Amino acid sequence: MSRVSVKKLARLILFFGVALLLGGCAHIEATVRGHSPSEPVQVKPGEAVSLSVTVANTGNRARSFIVRASVWRKGGPLEKRYETVLEPPLKPGEERTISWTHTAGQEGEYSIQFSVWKDEDTPLAQAPQTAQPLIVVVGAPEPVPGKFSLGERVRVMQNLNVREGPGLEQPEVTDPEYPGYLPEGSLGNILEGPVEADGYRWWKVDFDRGVTGWCVEDGIESLDVLLGRKDRSGE
Repeated sequence: MSRVSVKKLARLILFFGVALLLGGCAHIEATVRGHSPSEPVQVKPGEAVSLSVTVANTGNRARSFIVRASVWRKGGPLEKRYETVLEPPLKPGEERTISWTHTAGQEGEYSIQFSVWKDEDTPLAQAPQTAQPLIVVVGAPEPVPGKFSLGERVRVMQNLNVREGPGLEQPEVTDPEYPGYLPEGSLGNILEGPVEADGYRWWKVDFDRGVTGWCVEDGIESLDVLLGRKDRSGE
């Protein structure tokens, strides 16, 4: 092989080697394009609030980014965190909007921050940069006639789902004593309620087996009523 041919071959190897090296450099980045609410909104206790965030892949690799919305009560600890893993993976240059439904709690200000993560431990972007009070809960909830009184003993009448908040969009509780439902016959005490949401009336119950959460009124009954100590009108 001539000296010229060897030089050409060396240049080709160098060229393709550099091209392969550059092409193989993964640049994983993402940013927040927008979010809602972006300004403070006023709601009543128990009212549903839509949280949404638009994220964009600004890197050169498709990835299943983790998108989060975190909610803090003013002066308190983290109250709620919503999380979605992007599937299918977000392609370079692609944008996607993720939404959750949050149920307003007690009166007060609630700060929100949206974020996108490379993995569970690596944040890439967040907005606002500092959590801002974007939900303001004002006024008392609309009065709802109560079937139960606070502290009243109740019994589960059929296998029952228990959720972290009032509403069908709320996730079910996570507890070793909760296998996906509470079995018929479970007993507990009324803690809060009622709250109207998604066409149902909800009560928060502290069950004897250690599970606490919200369930629909139709799935529980007063133990005193079942034992004949009072009628269904509460008298």
